[in-house]
Amino acid sequence: MLEHVALHQTRFNAPGVAPDSRGILLGKQGAVLFASIDKLVGFFRILSEEAPLDDLLPTLKLLQVRTPLQSREFLILFHAASSYLVDRAARITTLLGGLTFTGSGKHYVKYRDEGSPLGYDVSELFAEAEAGSADYLLYAEAFTQGYSRVKEIPFSQLVFRLSPRAIPGEGPRSRRRGAAVKRSAAPDRAASGEALWLVVRPGLGSSVLTYLWRNRVESHAALVEREGAGGAFGGREKYLLIRAQNLPGRMLDLFTDVPGIEIHRAVGENFVVELGYRHPLRLESCQSVFDREKFYVFSGQRDAVDVIAAAGGLPLTASEKLITAGFDLGERKEPTANVASKAAEVAVMLRLVPSSTPPRRVSATLVSWTHLDWLKKLVFAVPPPVLTGYRVAPVDDGLLITGARGVDGLPIGELFQEAAPSIYIPVGFEFLPRISESVLTDHVGGVGGRVVLFRRGSAAPFAVAESDFEPLGRRMLGRLEIETRPRSTRAAVPRPPADTLVQNEPLGALPLWGFQGGEIPEAGDE
Repeated sequence: MLEHVALHQTRFNAPGVAPDSRGILLGKQGAVLFASIDKLVGFFRILSEEAPLDDLLPTLKLLQVRTPLQSREFLILFHAASSYLVDRAARITTLLGGLTFTGSGKHYVKYRDEGSPLGYDVSELFAEAEAGSADYLLYAEAFTQGYSRVKEIPFSQLVFRLSPRAIPGEGPRSRRRGAAVKRSAAPDRAASGEALWLVVRPGLGSSVLTYLWRNRVESHAALVEREGAGGAFGGREKYLLIRAQNLPGRMLDLFTDVPGIEIHRAVGENFVVELGYRHPLRLESCQSVFDREKFYVFSGQRDAVDVIAAAGGLPLTASEKLITAGFDLGERKEPTANVASKAAEVAVMLRLVPSSTPPRRVSATLVSWTHLDWLKKLVFAVPPPVLTGYRVAPVDDGLLITGARGVDGLPIGELFQEAAPSIYIPVGFEFLPRISESVLTDHVGGVGGRVVLFRRGSAAPFAVAESDFEPLGRRMLGRLEIETRPRSTRAAVPRPPADTLVQNEPLGALPLWGFQGGEIPEAGDE
């Protein structure tokens, strides 16, 4: 039988309990009893949403116990750091239909409730003869019963054996039901800027990497192998793990409908859960369960957890380094790259295609030799300050003219825009796949001391050395011949220059005395 604890009570029959600072009877440990596994999972699910489980896991014991009637139940033991913690556990337990106890060692008495705000004490202890081989004795209002320990269940086993549950309205099946669901689910996640992880089967790796690269999606990839994947014939299950940043919503919907591709979102530092699913527990609150030397992939469609060895982190490599694209300039050979992630290299030809984006500033023009007379006339119309910024180099196809601030003043010839520093492409065109300037410069062999020009319809670009360029004004201005002529005999003989004598005489103290009517007195007048 249980007795109500009174305020300021100091003596108790239950061993290992004492009132705390609030006057609530509390033992060294708290205990929670559930009759089924689903109630147990529900307890940890709610608790993980409210408080981090990492603070509780060091002292947590999850036990399967047996009653005298040979039924199996689940007992949770944890360190009762304060009555506030046990109050939270009791509230969740009552909601799920379980019982909460407190005590230490073998004896556990029912924790406080509305009927007894300060807790409960036992009127007498359970007899040892009646207890028999029981490992734990629980004192409740309706019963006093002993429980035998069957086995201890590691909390990590509970985490890894639970199946991820589909989130209503966000799973792959929900997105296929209509475009309205797609617009509401996928773009919101893409706009958040979070990094998504793609699990891609080896046969699709090349296509996915190329597709991400062409659409300028920043991504990194690694070829990984999950632990315990060896088959009976020695085969190993490998797949490509890609981390994509700012994945657009249209690509998110596309990858969702492609078999062999799974989309995951990062939940913690080294574990991800498939998009549209959630783990029954809040994994962020129990990060201590996951080994930092491994990477965990929770798949909802496959109902599996892939554990990947990642000592020191995953060997991720930028996707642009896994793809070879460029023109063969005939000047150097591409070195053989040793990709750290063991991913296969993908070769893609670089092409010029019409662009739908507005053209950039016209930075260069190629004037054919047949239009040289037109160029000479245009030079006279260009203002001198603008003309000084133009440079020209003669090539077999004509005159190549470039300008640091553009050559808009010369609307003649083939117009080019600058795709990268010192790399020019026709106006209104772009490269496919779309690559960054640094990658383009690297694949054309650099631009040190030269200008590279891509022309429409040409199989390969050509380069012009910087030393071949000179100012356009100096190139177009012809050299003037100056004629020296002798003096004409029709003019009179020039007079010889006369000698001039200058004398300086003293003027005295009053040099202008007697000056009247604008006349200057002559010397000797008074």
